Amino acid sequence: MDVLRATVLLAELPLERTRLLDNLGRIRREIGPIGPELSDALADHMNIRRGEVHEVVSFYSFLQVSADAVRVCTGPVCDCFGARELLERTPGAIEVACLGHCDLAPAMTRGDEIVPQVTHSTNNGPAVGLGARDETLAEYAARGGLDLLRNLPPLERIVGELKASSLAGFGGAGFPTGVKWEAVSQEQGLPFVVVNADEGEPGTIKDRYVMELRPHLLIEATLIAMRSLDATEGYIYLREEYATARQRLFRGIEEFQAAGLLEGLSLELVIGAGAYIAGEETAMLESMEGRRAMPRLKPPFPSQVGYLGRPTLINNVETLAHIPAILRNGGEWWADLGMRGASGTRLWSVTGAVGTPGCYEAPSGLTTRELVDEYAGGFTGDVGSIVPGGAASGILPPAAIDAPLTRDGLREYDAGPGSAAVQVFPTSYSPLRLLAETMRFFAEESCQKCTPCRIGNRALHHLFEELVHGKAAMTREKVDEWLLAMEKTSICGLGQSSPFPVRNAMEWWPELFAPLEQGVA
Repeated sequence: MDVLRATVLLAELPLERTRLLDNLGRIRREIGPIGPELSDALADHMNIRRGEVHEVVSFYSFLQVSADAVRVCTGPVCDCFGARELLERTPGAIEVACLGHCDLAPAMTRGDEIVPQVTHSTNNGPAVGLGARDETLAEYAARGGLDLLRNLPPLERIVGELKASSLAGFGGAGFPTGVKWEAVSQEQGLPFVVVNADEGEPGTIKDRYVMELRPHLLIEATLIAMRSLDATEGYIYLREEYATARQRLFRGIEEFQAAGLLEGLSLELVIGAGAYIAGEETAMLESMEGRRAMPRLKPPFPSQVGYLGRPTLINNVETLAHIPAILRNGGEWWADLGMRGASGTRLWSVTGAVGTPGCYEAPSGLTTRELVDEYAGGFTGDVGSIVPGGAASGILPPAAIDAPLTRDGLREYDAGPGSAAVQVFPTSYSPLRLLAETMRFFAEESCQKCTPCRIGNRALHHLFEELVHGKAAMTREKVDEWLLAMEKTSICGLGQSSPFPVRNAMEWWPELFAPLEQGVA
């Protein structure tokens, strides 16, 4: 460690507990991985118990990794396309659960550099145009951006249009956006606005596309929320792996500041440090407050008691990105863009065995076949299985490619559209291998706070790894007991939803789970 550089840097760092993660990230980038000496020095500087800082450092996977490290993603899509082989032939590379670049599978980063460089679809979608690109604020304004921010409708009208649109959260939970805004507006006290930009579920890349292509759209939508709710402070919590998005957002905020559009407001980036669970809204708040990203019990909900105990509006990136078009053209207009009774459009992350993996804006309610054939270059071979909406949404048989990607359309498969992360796997990739890798992800990314998730995901991962070799350490009855316990007693959505792909796989490929029925040990 360069003691002089560390001493100079520490003297510059803010003392507020809420800046702990930012301080740790800056030390890692400018000095090196956080070891005990640096951790203790920062704790002394910020007047925090050393053990508390050590606790935070040990939780986030990237704080003890060099900023220029080579990382190879071994998430399910990358695993299917040769990530293990890439890892073996890359000396010194670090294996990570997901890098958020599933369209480039197998994905690898060298520091902040994506290998290979990401390319974007030129398909701008049907109406909202989330796939367009704005290089500068002036370019964004020339296409009609900023009009809403400069002529802000009253909150009552905004909430009315959001309700008319049926816009629901696109992070996976699907909570009605208008209801959430209204709930925050009715609370006492000065609220915060927080953008959840920590998408980390394998296959989900849509928020990254918005931030890299249209950062000004996201910033305007965030400022609309802040001004509508009389919030003076806003934050964008961004996952660490999104280096290009980080640069685009930093520049975009500077442009808004220079244009006088942030007068009386503060909008800051908070950079994560490698924790999928931080995408859970209450875990994200814990992280922002300088602690491990462990979910809180609900209620109270963030709209009531959120960041620093104050009412907090939390929306994910894509949800906010649709709002300017909804307010400009009307909620009913947006709702009518959907198909088969579904409302609006959304960004679909399409990865795996398709001709042109990427992110596409398309109507809600279309089928996987329509999505792949009309937008993603068609299937590259026979389909073995699909994941309709992110790792927790389920693992479905080939027949599901003709089911509408909605809650109702996927009901017969006991699945849902989740975060709209459609992953297509070829017949050469066993559903059992896919399930084992999915459970590996959940086991590694569990925050360890509650026993059902901590023990359950780890045990199921080991079980399915054994099943790949025809062995089983549990009976089917015991597996069902574990799944029910995880679903009913886990604190947050990670433990509650991880049973879904297990149940799907056991239902649609029962022959792969025969050892469980036989009770082989």
